[in-house]
Amino acid sequence: MLPSPRGTAGAAVTVCSRRADRRPDERVRALGRAAAVVFTHGHWDHVMGHAALPEAPVYVSRVLATSIARGDPRAAKYLDDARSFDSRWYVPRPSGYRWPDALRGLAEAERADVAGLALRSLELPGHSPDGLGLVADDTLLVGDYLSPCEIPFIDDARAYRGTLARLIELLPGVRRVIPGHGPRLTADEALAVARADLDYVDRLLAARDLAAAHAVPMPRAADVTGMIDHHRDNGATVLRQTG
Repeated sequence: MLPSPRGTAGAAVTVCSRRADRRPDERVRALGRAAAVVFTHGHWDHVMGHAALPEAPVYVSRVLATSIARGDPRAAKYLDDARSFDSRWYVPRPSGYRWPDALRGLAEAERADVAGLALRSLELPGHSPDGLGLVADDTLLVGDYLSPCEIPFIDDARAYRGTLARLIELLPGVRRVIPGHGPRLTADEALAVARADLDYVDRLLAARDLAAAHAVPMPRAADVTGMIDHHRDNGATVLRQTG
């Protein structure tokens, strides 16, 4: 959540509102109101909280906005994934499973003024094709990249590599980084994560078979439940894409 700068009293920009039971509306109320909601990508755990803030405009990447408007199967699957999670873990969601009625899609390098915050958008594919990053003054929001508590979750390996290379170039120009999972990072901390992840992706791309891909060292979080399974999924994904 990004409080608006001085001069725009009682407002905040909420980024990646998540599960209904985390009550993003209560967090916003402490600051005043939600001037906008931003989805950094379409995965269910970053979008379903929007119903708690029904009056706030929602900003997404141009790619995600187009996908939703066209009824793309990927956009439908994001909502199905939310429904599946809630069913498995008994999570109530009275607002149901839907996209916001109105979306604004942000293109690469587009600039938007939201409640006094000057935002510059970045298209960040690789984790998903609809990734959106934002630069707000000296802060970089990266969605599901550069997490210090998990490994990369790869959808498109070459696109993921390109995004990491781009972030490494951008990081010297900011002071702090906010990933979609984990704590805020200094630019130096984020740079260390980015370099480790780039090495990881490069090693996966160089692997010639599944055994070699599985043997690639994980950059972090090897003791986190389920992370080894994600690592194996990454290996299989990369090998499918490299042939």
